Amino acid sequence: MAPQSPHATLPGSTPDSASGQGTGAVGSNVEQPALAPLVLSAKSIVWGDPSPQAVEPFADSPEDRALRRTTLQRHSHRCMFCGLESLANEVHNRNDNHRDVRAENLAVADAICHRWAHLGQLRKGEGLIVYLPGLTARDVSHLLRTILVAMQCDDEAARKDAKRLLNWLASHHEYVEQSWGTSEPSAFAAAIARTAHEDRMRRCIAFENLALVINPQIVEEATRQWRDELTARWPVAAWPTAAHDVLHAPT
Repeated sequence: MAPQSPHATLPGSTPDSASGQGTGAVGSNVEQPALAPLVLSAKSIVWGDPSPQAVEPFADSPEDRALRRTTLQRHSHRCMFCGLESLANEVHNRNDNHRDVRAENLAVADAICHRWAHLGQLRKGEGLIVYLPGLTARDVSHLLRTILVAMQCDDEAARKDAKRLLNWLASHHEYVEQSWGTSEPSAFAAAIARTAHEDRMRRCIAFENLALVINPQIVEEATRQWRDELTARWPVAAWPTAAHDVLHAPT
């Protein structure tokens, strides 16, 4: 059994305070920094990058391992995009330049959100760009993570439901192919690479309602960690009750 993260939370939720406890009290989350927008992006092509396919900016050296550990601890293992706190989270370069390892440029992202910033590292069959109007990027990330965790649980009915939901999400790539001519993440990465980094706002407009659905295999190890962390606090059997309470919460 993998160790629990400091503040394991229900899939699709974030802790209400720095303590990780869902108090629901007014102002209980003031200690947490605001979440950054989750936008389709690509790793910068930089001369001298020793690992152009890597999603983290580190080599396997004692110094790099120490910097990675320090970065994760400084940000409490909290994803800057969706708020998930997990020991499976990764280090992300804010400006997409892996040669820039200044402390202020290093943040934390979970494995799903991080792939949104690494479209060019996804090979054919590892992901699809989909059209999902009505869902925010953060909602899609949380939903996909919950689906992947459910696909690894012991409940056969939950696994079947999760697989159907994943296929439903993936089926929305057809709308993207009709409009853009492709739903391959690498094609979008190539287009992004030809635009200035400062054009992020224009990219948000152009890519509105587009999202990334990834192949479960590429985040299989992270999913095992999420499963152990999240189900330790919220067993799969309790999910229907939790969902009911959220959907029918008093207004």
